[in-house]
Amino acid sequence: MCPIHRSRSWRRSQRSRRSRSHRQRPSRSPSRESAASSDGAAEPGPPIDNGDVIEPIPGVRGAQAYMYRSDEGLAIIDPGYTGSVRAVLRFVNEHVRGRLDWVILTHHHIDHAGAAFALCQATGARLAVHRDDAPYLQAGRPRNRMTLWGIAERLPARLASYVVSTAAAESRLLDDGDIIAGLTVVHGPGHTPGSICLHSASESALFLGDVLNNERGIRTPPWTVNHSHRRARLAPQRLEALRFERAYFGHGPSILAGADRYVHDFLTRRRLVPAPAIAQR
Repeated sequence: MCPIHRSRSWRRSQRSRRSRSHRQRPSRSPSRESAASSDGAAEPGPPIDNGDVIEPIPGVRGAQAYMYRSDEGLAIIDPGYTGSVRAVLRFVNEHVRGRLDWVILTHHHIDHAGAAFALCQATGARLAVHRDDAPYLQAGRPRNRMTLWGIAERLPARLASYVVSTAAAESRLLDDGDIIAGLTVVHGPGHTPGSICLHSASESALFLGDVLNNERGIRTPPWTVNHSHRRARLAPQRLEALRFERAYFGHGPSILAGADRYVHDFLTRRRLVPAPAIAQR
């Protein structure tokens, strides 16, 4: 037999040997020790089923919208751009028995708040927003980066409706520590003056809005969209004392197990890295 045939034969025998070895190796059942990594850090366990309490809403443009059910009320969190109201209403009609109580905004930016007013009008729900962001939802709102420094006011009305959010409705003004629909308000200013997270102790869940995103790993929003980038970098420190298995972001996939560990690890790494010069803004 020529050398090349011997080589092929040898490779086949090696593959056969490895296959037999693999089949004969006893399987290991999960153990308590497998819940920790070699460096002692806890590994996330299996996702906790939250039933119908928290549901992402499909078809929303812009940020991710969520429905949250509790004994204290039913809420939609961040209904998205103006054009998303039909998708949200369709979801509400299919999944909600009874009344929608609240439309809660984590902050005033259009990708989160654009559909808020129309949704409140259509359902009779009340709007809730942190008091420091409430002025940005009015017709005479302050100008900032996300309203294109006033340029949006000079756009054609049809186009401007997708760029500017005006929720010209009476709002419940939220403060740090308030409880609404069973959710505790955690004020984390920076991305906007009134940016908040919403914490559910009963469901071990945290809605982060844009205080952190998870589009390419956990991170703070880029400086180009922050009201104050320095404060936006500090805002996640408010989360260190919280415990939550699940994290629901405005942008990026949710984390459904061990979420607080991932957030705390991010904060630890952030402290070890000097802030860039742009963060002084």
